Amino acid sequence: MSTDPSASTSISLSSHPHAQASQYTEAQANYSDSNLPPPPQTGLSIHLDPDPDAYTAPPFHTHDFYCKLEKQFPPPIAHSLMRATRALLVHRIGRVRRDGLDRKDLDNQAYLFKAAMSEARTEITMRTRKETASINTATSALRREVESLQVKMQEEIANLKHEVQMEVDNRHNEARADIKQQAIAIEDVLNRAIIGLGDVRAEIERVKWDNMRRTVTGLASFILFTIIFMELRPKPPPPPVPQPNFTPKPSMRSMGINIDEMSPDPEREGLENSEYVT
Repeated sequence: MSTDPSASTSISLSSHPHAQASQYTEAQANYSDSNLPPPPQTGLSIHLDPDPDAYTAPPFHTHDFYCKLEKQFPPPIAHSLMRATRALLVHRIGRVRRDGLDRKDLDNQAYLFKAAMSEARTEITMRTRKETASINTATSALRREVESLQVKMQEEIANLKHEVQMEVDNRHNEARADIKQQAIAIEDVLNRAIIGLGDVRAEIERVKWDNMRRTVTGLASFILFTIIFMELRPKPPPPPVPQPNFTPKPSMRSMGINIDEMSPDPEREGLENSEYVT
């Protein structure tokens, strides 16, 4: 019957109370070195003897085992089984001693592990510090460059604003001067036009008065000439007055027209009553 030596080693180490106590103590030490809270205590009962020389009960009671074998088997068979069990125990204990790790090896491995962890922690810390320092240096350089760019940009913006303001002022002054010149030119043209219109109006009034004077003079001369001509013309003799000859016209009764049968009409009545129709 073959078994795994690592399994037997782990069983033998974990079953021994001193091994459990050393493992718990090393775990507490590791957690105290790594600044972590200690592991929670399990329900295993660990009994540490104050005196290492005191007697402890062995994990395997040989006499009780032999008595149980003797009850079930004959004495020679029980004796042979006891020897075989003893040889098997000696072989397993020897293999555990050869292949297993004792407390000193575990302490060495724990020390090496702690040293490796400390070295890795130191290396990680130094690397982190270097990276942080380089990042801070790059950040400071970038901040200084940004500040210089900001100052330069502000100066450029101020210069550009000043130039734009000067250009706007110059253009405004030029536009104002152009407007003034145009206003002066328009006023000059307007004054000349007013003077010209005044001259034209005066000329028109003069021509109108001349025409009116000529017309009045012509009419007065024509009237005076007509009056003189009428006065100086000989008067003709008056013509004789003609005598009117009236011939009676026939009336409607003499013509055989019955006026009574006709509808009364004021106009007809007037015509009937009148003796003559002209």
